[in-house]
Amino acid sequence: MAGVTLENVTKRFGDVVAVKEATLEVPDQDFLVLVGPSGCGKTTTLRMVAGLEDITEGKIKIGEKVVNDLPPKDRDIAMVFQNYALYPHMNVFNNMGFGLKLRKIPRDEITKRVKEAAKLLGIENLLDRKPAQLSGGQRQRVALGRAIVRNPQVFLMDEPLSNLDAKLRVQMRAELSKLHDRLKTTIIYVTHDQTEAMTMGDKIVVQNEGVIQQVAPPLTLYNEPENMFVAGFIGSPAMNFIKVKLRREDEDFFVDGADLNLKLSSALLDKRPGIKEYANQDVIMGIRPEDLGDAQVEKEFQVSDDNSFTADVEVVEPLGSEISLYFKIGDISGIARVDADSKARVGDKIKLACNTEKIHLFDRETEEAIK
Repeated sequence: MAGVTLENVTKRFGDVVAVKEATLEVPDQDFLVLVGPSGCGKTTTLRMVAGLEDITEGKIKIGEKVVNDLPPKDRDIAMVFQNYALYPHMNVFNNMGFGLKLRKIPRDEITKRVKEAAKLLGIENLLDRKPAQLSGGQRQRVALGRAIVRNPQVFLMDEPLSNLDAKLRVQMRAELSKLHDRLKTTIIYVTHDQTEAMTMGDKIVVQNEGVIQQVAPPLTLYNEPENMFVAGFIGSPAMNFIKVKLRREDEDFFVDGADLNLKLSSALLDKRPGIKEYANQDVIMGIRPEDLGDAQVEKEFQVSDDNSFTADVEVVEPLGSEISLYFKIGDISGIARVDADSKARVGDKIKLACNTEKIHLFDRETEEAIK
């Protein structure tokens, strides 16, 4: 097994910079997820590691070996594609063993590896079937099995679950995480689904327009985003952003704007002392929907006049365990995930409470988080 290192890797397609000076270290046995919107450069990054795209500048290492000029077959990696790429005329056994056959591995060894991988993936009874006779989830397992039998140093996975239905995706996410625990191998996984990234990755790389925005464990990305892009991309529904003024009164700090006036908690100021340097300046406030509640039924934190405001309810979405409220305050629209006991209805004026310890503030010019 081996780790993967990228050093100032850039990829240009003519005048278009698809990946810009990406520097990244993936330790051996890590499960690293590349996430970002379409066109952000995550698949290009993966394909450069695989050797399917040449790099324009920089260096890629697998283990201790620089692989810039090595063809894919010599990199000791296995790739799982979005469309599975199975041979329709071959049965499952031959699909899984075909790569080994090309490498002239003995027949007995091929049979042994294929059966071991099939058992690991729970598809022993499907070895005689053709791809057309399989469900989407079964085809995905075959594609994974074809990669596993190679015993590669690194697994590269390009949105392998995107063609599955919602329920099967959740199931396969758990299966892939368990598989990683069993195989103890390095996995680099590309997805545009931030929920998938949060639930699977040891670390997550957030990319946008070819630039790595932040690399961190899932909860660090969620709780301590480096900038507004990461804050808005990680979390579902997305973080609410409101332009405010940070006002200081003696030792107290308030955010004013869009018909709200909230006092920042002392715990937040202790955690992010840099906030005090922005006293009486215009900033951007971010608050996650789950950190807003209906003041009438909020149970998670103390409600007071200092942390609540009045908003107009525009849409109510009951979700069983909670309710998504789409609200408007001034000319700003937002979302709150409130307790299922809320009696709010469309057209109501509602008092929303804000967990001010969970507020994020961003520099209005740079959009960087104020730490």
